[in-house]
Amino acid sequence: SWPPALLTPVAPGAIRAGDGPDVLAFIEEYGRITKDSIAGPSGAPLVPRSWQRNIVNAAFARDPLTGRRLARTALIGMARKNGKTGLMAPIALYGLTCEGEGAEVYSCAADRDQARLIFTAAKRTVELIPDLAARIRPYRDVLEDRQTGSIYRALSSEAYTKEGLSPTLVLADELHAWPNRELYDVMALAMGARRDPLMLIVTTAGVRADSTGRDSIAYVLYQYGKRVASRELLDPSFVMAWWEAPYGKPLELTSGWRAANPGLGDILDRDELAGQSRKARTGGMGEAEFRIKRLNQ
Repeated sequence: SWPPALLTPVAPGAIRAGDGPDVLAFIEEYGRITKDSIAGPSGAPLVPRSWQRNIVNAAFARDPLTGRRLARTALIGMARKNGKTGLMAPIALYGLTCEGEGAEVYSCAADRDQARLIFTAAKRTVELIPDLAARIRPYRDVLEDRQTGSIYRALSSEAYTKEGLSPTLVLADELHAWPNRELYDVMALAMGARRDPLMLIVTTAGVRADSTGRDSIAYVLYQYGKRVASRELLDPSFVMAWWEAPYGKPLELTSGWRAANPGLGDILDRDELAGQSRKARTGGMGEAEFRIKRLNQ
């Protein structure tokens, strides 16, 4: 499952100088599975897979000379049900507790329900771990770190305004579904006052156009990432790891399933994917829907 189909270059020295090992140590100590799944029962430790470790190390790399975080944007793309929410929840809690005084962490999505998925998993993790529960004060829509005064909140594109925010970490969930690029632009600009902010985007592929009829922000960033991955452009501030099946291949090829689903057979049930492939071939599911959601094309 590594490397993915599209991967931007990150220097090994930058990975060694980065925060990835600290983030992974936090996940190993405090990460929990918050819903019964093929990956394990609720409450069980969340064990980062090797491909997840590579994502974290790349996203949190630092320049070995300046000590500054390299990436301002990290785009992670894979098919549905590969454990994106489970990994993002402890990363949100790391940002809340380990990124200094007054940190602001936000998970953002197209609508309120989607925006709260990572937040709800993080809140449940706090409930499961006494050390975190003693430190983090939970409210209905906010988690507050008593020691640092940092906060973590879920936001959606439905909210009227996002002005006045100063994010240190933004977790952008399912960017393909955002109706336009307004929320993305607001959050990207709001990070400007922070020293080492990061927007970590986790998404499945979607359609090319948004609700305005223009290229969606997810498609724009995907195309940009392809140029960086091919080294046509040099931009160390942009990291992308994108899993997708080869185009023009039959739906039933398991090699295509593996190329789009790094958690196949581990986090994602292979039999479920096989059943949906049969439906897509026989008309029980639209082929385009299967290619988008399950092959990440």
